Amino acid sequence: MNVKEQAVPGNDDIPSCVLAQGLGRCIDCGKYVPARLVFEDGFTYILKECPFDKTKSKELWFKGKWKGNPWKRIPAYWPHKEAHSDRSLHWEQSDHKLLILSIKLGTECSARCRICTLASRRINKGQSVRFDPATAEKMIASHKGKIISFCMVEPTESEYLPGLIRFASRRKFVTVISSNGLKLADCAYLKILKDAGLNYLFLSFDGFDEELCEVLRGGRHQYHLKLKALENLKAEKMKVGIKAVMVKGLNEKQVGPLLDYALKNNFISEMSFQSLSLGGAEEGGGFDKNSLMSVDEMKELVNGALGISGEYFEYWDELKINLAAILARFPFIRVPPFELDTIYFLRKKGGAFPLLDIALLKRIVALLRDGRAVGLTAACFHFLNSLSGFILKEMIIGRRSLETNDSVLRVKIRSFAGTRFFSYPGMTVRRKAMFRP
Repeated sequence: MNVKEQAVPGNDDIPSCVLAQGLGRCIDCGKYVPARLVFEDGFTYILKECPFDKTKSKELWFKGKWKGNPWKRIPAYWPHKEAHSDRSLHWEQSDHKLLILSIKLGTECSARCRICTLASRRINKGQSVRFDPATAEKMIASHKGKIISFCMVEPTESEYLPGLIRFASRRKFVTVISSNGLKLADCAYLKILKDAGLNYLFLSFDGFDEELCEVLRGGRHQYHLKLKALENLKAEKMKVGIKAVMVKGLNEKQVGPLLDYALKNNFISEMSFQSLSLGGAEEGGGFDKNSLMSVDEMKELVNGALGISGEYFEYWDELKINLAAILARFPFIRVPPFELDTIYFLRKKGGAFPLLDIALLKRIVALLRDGRAVGLTAACFHFLNSLSGFILKEMIIGRRSLETNDSVLRVKIRSFAGTRFFSYPGMTVRRKAMFRP
């Protein structure tokens, strides 16, 4: 999409770089309204104009510049919604196969973390939130995908969580929760969830320093409860992804210890980093926009801690995008949504190593850039040849995928998504990217 210089609504004297146009949810009425992404003074903002409330808003999205969608045309079978660009206020859910069904169990959390902005962004704040387990079961039973995720805000505080996990597990769904980990310090409760059929858990943990829990979360006591939760999860052999919130000037030095812990403990399958979010505001909870970290800044910290090339993330992204573009040409192959800004490390005796070294990764990417079958064949040969032992032992004999393998750690940089954009002129509206957990 061409970049144009326009004025920010309500700030006509401030020029801004418009990056993309699409739809965003109005924080007041909850409806999807026209939205634009603009880049201003090193930050990306979302500008929204609500025709229902006759209001305009400017929300801080993240630090850095939104780089746009890497796809020229997103596969039609990826989850999407249909809309006309001239009637974008009236759109309907298309008949598609959602990958993940997210069940929202509530809107309150007793941890009262200082960095949690969800409560301040709740739609229709004045209305009480009621959860109906029967409705949730109907949603699960009718879901056509494979994954059920329980979230909002702390799922372990819901009395319905074990029963819903059991309900979903009996129907062969993969069950996932995102938790602060405080209740998981109780091993008996963790066993209840495990026995119910819980498959995977994302745990919020920002570093090995109790002072961080005092500044970022709800108090020093949380630190020791989280450590106990990690101990219990390891003992129960649960699959865990650690999510660390990064705050500039506060916990950059924790990147190394977190990665070291994740690499040495094979119950950790993912280590992800994401910047502090202020929920659209420029300050709040004792922080301001200068506390945010860009994706590039977080990548630099990870690269330094792991001792890898600064181009490593970019080459992995290019490998996936080019490979998917080639495979999408074949009508009998369906390319699943995948993760960008993600790299992979292989645990071996004597340490952990990149799944593909930088020289081989560059060679494979160069072959895929050609875009022809010859390049694809050569790239596949080099890829399979370098990982033949791992593929045979772990994926064929062990029947474990890259995501569930004990030997592999995913290292991911997460970014927030809150706006939908037209992927190309016409009918289809999608999120800026589609990911799987």
